[in-house]
Amino acid sequence: MAAIKKIVFACDAGMGSSAMGASTLKKKLKAAGVDIPVAHTSIEDVPSDASLIVTHESLGARARKEHPGVEVVTIRNFVGAPEYDLIVKRFTEDK
Repeated sequence: MAAIKKIVFACDAGMGSSAMGASTLKKKLKAAGVDIPVAHTSIEDVPSDASLIVTHESLGARARKEHPGVEVVTIRNFVGAPEYDLIVKRFTEDK
């Protein structure tokens, strides 16, 4: 997973659901011993250095269009999404 340098959670406003999702994933990554930056923002403000965008499925097409070449993971619910564990697993299964 050397290509993933920064994970960005994006939602409509960048304050509610993306902040909760980013916090949850940070904790899971830390518990797994993975040190990678996780940020949250509005869908309009995703930084150019994002290498993985996590967003609600309703915003997935927009994220892919605005950030071609960046991997986008879509989720249904920012709280307790099974995709968080799948992301962590990608960083830990080679250890």
